[in-house]
Amino acid sequence: MEDFRFKVNLGGMIEILSDHLYSSPDVYIRELLQNGVDAINAKKNWNKNQNRGQNNDLDSDIDIEGLITLEIEERQKLIFTDNGLGLTEDEIHQFLAIIGESSKRNLENGRIQTDYIGRFGIGLLSCFMVSDEIWMYTKSCHSEDAPVLEWRGKPDGTYNIINHGISSDITSFKEKSGTQVVLTAKSGMEDYFTKETIKKLIIYYGMLLPFPIIIKQKDRKEQINPVYLPWEGRETNKNELMLFGSMMFAEPDSNLMDNIENNIENVTKIGSKFFDCVPFHSKEGNVSGAAYILNHSVQPTVKNSHRIYLKNMLLTEKGDNLIPDWAVFAKFIVNAIDLRPTASREGFYIDEVLLKARESIEDTLIDYIKDLAETNPEAFNRFFSIHRLSLMPLALVSPKLFRIIADHCEFETTRGVCTGYTLRTSNEPLIYAPSESKYKQLSQLFFAQDKRLINVAYVYSLEILIKLGEVYDLEVTAVEDWNIEDLMRDLSPENQDDTFDFIKTANRILKGHDCRAEIKQFSPANQPVFYLVDEKTVLKRQITAVRNTADTMFHSMLDAFVQDLGHDTAAVLYFNYDNPLVKKLVQQEDETNLKLLVEILYIQALQIGGFPLHHNELGILNRNILVLMERGL
Repeated sequence: MEDFRFKVNLGGMIEILSDHLYSSPDVYIRELLQNGVDAINAKKNWNKNQNRGQNNDLDSDIDIEGLITLEIEERQKLIFTDNGLGLTEDEIHQFLAIIGESSKRNLENGRIQTDYIGRFGIGLLSCFMVSDEIWMYTKSCHSEDAPVLEWRGKPDGTYNIINHGISSDITSFKEKSGTQVVLTAKSGMEDYFTKETIKKLIIYYGMLLPFPIIIKQKDRKEQINPVYLPWEGRETNKNELMLFGSMMFAEPDSNLMDNIENNIENVTKIGSKFFDCVPFHSKEGNVSGAAYILNHSVQPTVKNSHRIYLKNMLLTEKGDNLIPDWAVFAKFIVNAIDLRPTASREGFYIDEVLLKARESIEDTLIDYIKDLAETNPEAFNRFFSIHRLSLMPLALVSPKLFRIIADHCEFETTRGVCTGYTLRTSNEPLIYAPSESKYKQLSQLFFAQDKRLINVAYVYSLEILIKLGEVYDLEVTAVEDWNIEDLMRDLSPENQDDTFDFIKTANRILKGHDCRAEIKQFSPANQPVFYLVDEKTVLKRQITAVRNTADTMFHSMLDAFVQDLGHDTAAVLYFNYDNPLVKKLVQQEDETNLKLLVEILYIQALQIGGFPLHHNELGILNRNILVLMERGL
């Protein structure tokens, strides 16, 4: 049986890269930078191996610092040069002609050394997204008499190599070893070859690279990156870290991008963008960086943009899987050395190393918050006031922080705003209303009798309250389980007889409103009625209110919803026998007047409770008031 070999259509491969693998043509700068950095690291590694155990002067300039230069000519041409390892002709055939073969791979064991960024042997192909042809000049450092080789590749899969020899007169390439890539913008891609765009992309992708990156245009040179990481190699300077973060997360037109050193005196002003910064390091994955805590509140569902680097090269702005989901109050600058990138180099593989690195970052932030609360309460209070909504879910997943955060959480109650600390130390049962409407219904009744009712309608309030009860062994009860009528007193047998006819008439009047009447004694005495309704009836009223304003085509659907809720009602209008007006109503014998007043009190109770009024109810209220006014006149 004959074996056949796969063949790769380079044009189709480039289309895949453009449309599916890479997010935009921007990445061609990233791939050039990555190849340059890897070539410089490869040269350093080769030099170490050559000089290990011997002392020779072979290529004595190999120990110089790495350098990357991008020269722009007439907007449409870019010359990218590195002083790295360079390639031999055999290596050109192997690594540039075979898709997926990486020059960073050890040919003996097939593994890629950890100090290389590129892994998949497809990076240079990204240049075809912006140029119809790639010209490359390269000179290997493997020997002193290595020739300058010129490689020209086209997107149709063809290429050629020209050997210019050691004494070549190629003036555009003067490095003793290294590689130069020459690109000319293809039609429609000219904007990717302007100094402004290239500088922006270098800042975006390569700001943390440890080698100088120089932009040249005509006779002007400009170094873009600071070539150091402020959280590594020496004692961390908080002001420097804050300035660095402000620069990294500045708007693109900010002058902070131009020169960090000229802004040292503005640290205090610039630092106001962040509340604080927290450096971290994880041995797992060799991950380091800093978390910059925002000085403004954010929603718990927000997705911040970060700066996630792999070996000093920007990988992504997304912190998925590496940044804790709950840490929405911070922006992160992360540099990972040993995490595995995906093929597009826009994220990391999820593996055990990544998960341990994430856990290390989580522990650092949790320890910071815990230490801040214990050593600087004033700063912690300010921190909590800004990021309360973000910290509450953190309390639920971190036993180490729950007691600290829960004590600072605020709850709306009928005794004003109470902290978690106040609730847990009050020696009273924690009674809560599960919804805003229920709290509105009951709050006045609880307040009048100095009973505490907690509103947990706000996000995470219920979860925090329940866990507070579990941690401190407190009784936490929903108001549905609380007998509301315990806050009311039954009438004496004599008064019940006096009010029998009134309640019978009131029930007849309220029947058309899906409500029944009862009479009790309760505080405050100036409140004539109290309306209590279950959640099903609230939903029924809301659907009915929507039906009154909805297009007729939706009426049948809304009617079906109401039908599914059933006809049983749990709405009760309690009349307060301690109220002077109610006592007069009880004595009212004219049922016509009684109907006017009962309906007015019912609809006012709805308004006080915040329930939506139906059109007919608002009309009844207005009509009854007008009738009473006419009778009064």
